[in-house]
Amino acid sequence: MKSGESSVFLVRARRAGVVLICGILAVAGVSVPAAQAQQPTNPPYRLKTEPADLSAAQNGDPLRITLSGLAKGARAKLVICPKDVPDNLMKKVYVPPWQKDSTLLTRVQSYCQDQFGDEFAGQNAGMQMMERVRSATSGDIVFDTSIPRGTLRPHPVAWDPLYTTYEKAVNPGDKFPKVPWADNPVVVDPVTGAKSRRQFSFTCDENNPCSVTIQITAQDATGKSVTWVDDSIKFTPYLPGIGVKGCKGIGRNTLDASMPERLGRTAVAWNQALCAPTGAEQPANIVNETEDTGLTAFDKGASDLMITGSGNALAAQTVRSREYVPVAINAAVIAAVGWSPTDVNDEGNPLGSKLTGTMAFTNAELANMFTKGGQNPDAGGRGGVFKDGSPLVARNGALSAIKDGQPAGLVAANRRSGYNGSADFFGVTGESGPGTVPLALTKVLAGTAPADWVFPALGKAYFGELNGKSPGTIKDLGALDPGSAKVHNVDAKTGQLAVRKTVDNAVAGRGADCDGGCVNWVITDLATATINRWTPVALPDGKGNFVAPTEQSLQLAADSMKTGPDGTVETGTVTKDGAYPLTFVEYMAVPVNPLIDANCKPLKEKQDQLKSFAGLAAGFGQALLPPGMTRLSPGLATTASARVAKIGTGTAEKACGEKEAAKNPPPPGANGVTPASNPSLGGPSGGQGSSAGTTAPAAAGLVPAVAPTPESVAAAKKLAESIDIPKFAGAGALGALIPLVALVILATLPSATAYVAAGRPVPAWLTRVLAVLIGLLRRKPSGGVA
Repeated sequence: MKSGESSVFLVRARRAGVVLICGILAVAGVSVPAAQAQQPTNPPYRLKTEPADLSAAQNGDPLRITLSGLAKGARAKLVICPKDVPDNLMKKVYVPPWQKDSTLLTRVQSYCQDQFGDEFAGQNAGMQMMERVRSATSGDIVFDTSIPRGTLRPHPVAWDPLYTTYEKAVNPGDKFPKVPWADNPVVVDPVTGAKSRRQFSFTCDENNPCSVTIQITAQDATGKSVTWVDDSIKFTPYLPGIGVKGCKGIGRNTLDASMPERLGRTAVAWNQALCAPTGAEQPANIVNETEDTGLTAFDKGASDLMITGSGNALAAQTVRSREYVPVAINAAVIAAVGWSPTDVNDEGNPLGSKLTGTMAFTNAELANMFTKGGQNPDAGGRGGVFKDGSPLVARNGALSAIKDGQPAGLVAANRRSGYNGSADFFGVTGESGPGTVPLALTKVLAGTAPADWVFPALGKAYFGELNGKSPGTIKDLGALDPGSAKVHNVDAKTGQLAVRKTVDNAVAGRGADCDGGCVNWVITDLATATINRWTPVALPDGKGNFVAPTEQSLQLAADSMKTGPDGTVETGTVTKDGAYPLTFVEYMAVPVNPLIDANCKPLKEKQDQLKSFAGLAAGFGQALLPPGMTRLSPGLATTASARVAKIGTGTAEKACGEKEAAKNPPPPGANGVTPASNPSLGGPSGGQGSSAGTTAPAAAGLVPAVAPTPESVAAAKKLAESIDIPKFAGAGALGALIPLVALVILATLPSATAYVAAGRPVPAWLTRVLAVLIGLLRRKPSGGVA
């Protein structure tokens, strides 16, 4: 940006800042700590939930509840209740006078303390009746749990007239257990003769908000132990899933967009940015499918675009001319899920804590973990890496804290590896089907730990022709158990929801299986792990460092990776110190030739939609990426801008020929493989001196910078205005800030317009400014399926 442009932007930014700050002060008000809203007899404390707004939460979403400021020895229990707990109890007395009991604690215990059938877990909700004590380390009581959705098991409420099991007193001499207030007579089924009474139950779903009540016991100022209930946490649980909100729906020019599930939230955000402000038709219909299937659909024209993390590597055919537009940086990760007794309570005893610290694994340890079987980890299973005294256990405190016999009968190696005696899950899972994640992981393990990346010689029934040999680089986690007999290297599941359900016990810390600690392992991507609050392990960078996947380590990796013939960076080619080794780049495959109809006629409006969608993804859409999905580095942003400009630059005749040829593609390795259409973009992906990182138009094929026209200004303004996403349910005072934040976005717009009009990437600094502003306007998905 030139100095004149910089000074103008700073002036606008200062003015916009004044507008925003004034607006915040006007509408935000003053938050009231929980302690100020309590009865004066209760000890003061602070209550926090993460996330803060639960008005549009989804069943199974992670939830952290923190109580702070309570005295030593404090404890608490969670109980799920209706949003408004019924107030119809009689006092528990056996002779007149009969009086009402409106005590909240008694009502919660009477109406809510029973099993709550959670739809996601398929069993009692992990939150229900969960008890935690104060940590001596932090002074807090922390609940790590998940959002429930379902129904409380019907049960009688003895002291509620409508649900009591007591008989009604009708005669002057009637005494307890007959009572005059009973109003729940026995009903006889006329067909079966079965007798029944009314029982109390309630449901929590999108139409029935509920409360997370907290029964707190702590010492007051006089040292007396008191118990009370906080019912301030309200939540509205929707079904798991993602959906585009605020738009008209699928229309004539809606694109078919194939992508793996990990890109779902990202695509929803891009869709809503374009269509929600005006209620227009949805730009892209999100089709979740494995990457190989999506690439084939794209090649045959069934999909208009496709997103993959590995270019042509998973493609069965590549007839259709394409550009791979980088849209985000992601990574394959091994995530730790569960609990370990790494904390202590106020009595000095071990206290289980949710796994949040980053563990460190060598490539050899991972290679053994995923090839030597999940059975008997206290012997040779998992290559023995989880046994007492192993370097892995010694290196990671969360693993060494899990000890044999604490509690009685616990086998530490089993708990560390995730094995709990189940017949179908041995501690490690991930999504089945061909994908970038297994490709990136196994390419690195095969190359860096070849001696350990070997199946044991257990017989062909287990490993077929690979018995005693290396599995090599694989594309599907299912290939780690290739025989008819299974050793459970990875118990892969179909779809992210199935994976989440598989590790739900460890997430919730449910039951005896987590007493003394429990750990499961998920092979997934960073964005998915981040959304679910699973903690990725750090891996060696080959230079003596253990590196965790972060925005910095991913961008560093992406700029050092080798670019392949198809114009995409190749997984497993990270070379820089401090770079995360399993990094990959998410690319949007888009057609060079125009979109056509069944008669080979160009679809102009749909073509414009495609360019708009891809342009948003590579530009302002970077500010809408969900947590864990990293923005493009400057070099990749330059590449993205150049490739978006090539969309639809071919001819309808070529598109028609490709569509016909894709019906009978050449065999793998024969003619028909589509390299990057601009060979000047080969080489490194954007590191210093690479062609992908250059800004020279001649080298990168960029549109020369020109002065913005009225038309380009209008287009840029429309794009910026499209980011004004509708307010999500329960946003409260945030709704009043939306117009103010919109003004700030418009204040930054003139500085960004020149970049958009010139076909140049928006600078990282400007994208970050927009990201902060757009974060205030981000819409939370509230159920439904894309």
